[in-house]
Amino acid sequence: MRTIAEVVEFEVRKLPFVEEAMQDGLINLSSLARLIKPYIEEALLKEVNEGAIVMALKRYTKNMTGAVMLKSADIGRYFGEIFVRSGLMTCSYANSQSLTENQGRLLMEVNKNVDAYCSFKQGMFEHTFILSQNLKTQVDNLFKDEKYISGIKNLCSVTVKLKSSNVEVLGLYYYLFKMIAWRGINVIEVVSTANEFTIVVNQENINEAFSILMNIKEENPLPQ
Repeated sequence: MRTIAEVVEFEVRKLPFVEEAMQDGLINLSSLARLIKPYIEEALLKEVNEGAIVMALKRYTKNMTGAVMLKSADIGRYFGEIFVRSGLMTCSYANSQSLTENQGRLLMEVNKNVDAYCSFKQGMFEHTFILSQNLKTQVDNLFKDEKYISGIKNLCSVTVKLKSSNVEVLGLYYYLFKMIAWRGINVIEVVSTANEFTIVVNQENINEAFSILMNIKEENPLPQ
């Protein structure tokens, strides 16, 4: 049988950013208890005293560990250089044998243009390409017989070089996405390698996205 504490923790985790605010003492626990009380009673199939919920919230706040404890100073030390690229677009096509062959031809075109950018991701049913907009003509010609799914123009990317030990950091990407989402920035695409992290956003959001990442880096910069 589930306990009040278990259901309280489950409900709190469903609320974006509430855990962080609780950790910083910014949440009125009585008000939060009243908010989640109906959901707790529904889960437990009985009436629950509001005071019991408040006590469960206090214990949960005291025992918080892991990613929720991360601050920018913890993350910034893993940041290296930050790069911005503009004039990008995305194109998504359904997977096919010919698409894979044409992808190779596209990469040959990219190699001819030192200023061009191309990254791609293969899912179970589709490929998504992140490209310089000056490659649009080549893409349209090469993939004209492919099943086009969707695409977005006027995009920019910001790339962060990460210290190799970033893989040992619990919640690094969680923290970055939280900071981006908190500012109302829509992430169009994400590209991650072992030591790089790239987010693709609309052109009008690139300055703010870059500013967020720079602020994290400068609070605790990576040693040279």
